[in-house]
Amino acid sequence: MKSKNIMLLAAALGLSVPSLRALEPPPGTTTTTTTTETSAGIWVTVPDDYEGDYYFYDGHYYHGGRYEKGHFKHEGHEYDGRYFHDGKWVYGGKFDHHHRKDKDRH
Repeated sequence: MKSKNIMLLAAALGLSVPSLRALEPPPGTTTTTTTTETSAGIWVTVPDDYEGDYYFYDGHYYHGGRYEKGHFKHEGHEYDGRYFHDGKWVYGGKFDHHHRKDKDRH
């Protein structure tokens, strides 16, 4: 319904709008979307079987949050990045990726 209203408004204004149906998959096509979500947590050490991103700050590994890179000012200091975790921003840490460590591999 919303796309129909947009199309009617665009036509009334004399604008051409590409068909939104062109963005849909052809009939009979199967699409699959995979979303991985991890709950927020804090570790003292990263588990060997963990594969994913983390933010290291004050001796702890934060995971399940969102990292933003940029120029940020917080409490009189400047930072190149920050991490949103459990409803709060964390500044001054290091964002990194942990690769799973296979115990069987030598």
